[in-house]
Amino acid sequence: MTQVKRSRLTLITLVLVFLLPIIAAKLVLDRHWYQGAATNHGTMIVPPLDIADVSTGLPAGWRLGLLVDQECPAQCQQALHIMNQIDVALGKETERVTPTVIHTSTLPPTLAQHPTITTVASSELAQLLGEIPPHSLLIIDPLGLVVLYYPTHADAQRMRMEAKNVLADLRTLLKLSKVG
Repeated sequence: MTQVKRSRLTLITLVLVFLLPIIAAKLVLDRHWYQGAATNHGTMIVPPLDIADVSTGLPAGWRLGLLVDQECPAQCQQALHIMNQIDVALGKETERVTPTVIHTSTLPPTLAQHPTITTVASSELAQLLGEIPPHSLLIIDPLGLVVLYYPTHADAQRMRMEAKNVLADLRTLLKLSKVG
């Protein structure tokens, strides 16, 4: 091989070494072979639901909310139990988060078994939260924005798995938050 051919081969190899990763990345992204990572486990509400105008009865700071109606089925009872467990699991951050039940008018009798949970009666707030599936756990930030929600389950095992998701997201939000 002559010197010219060797130089051309070196140049082509060098160009390919730098261009092949770019071409491969473009191909992977265009073909949707790469699924971007999500850092949250719950369903993010985009844009966040602003309840600041009607949240006068809510406690200050971060809130872990549950919207209930007159009845509290098994999934609601599981959610109430999990709210207590999450409050304990937060440890030193427990002062920053208030478990809150939002109800429309009459309080379900099962809530009397959970004295650590704050109850708020507000039909306006319940109506505003009507877009979210019933008996969902909500994360409400100190500015009055509902940012995430999680489904509740009647099965205790599935509800424990969902509680781990709620706890992970709450810890991340509390760690990153400068408010509340």
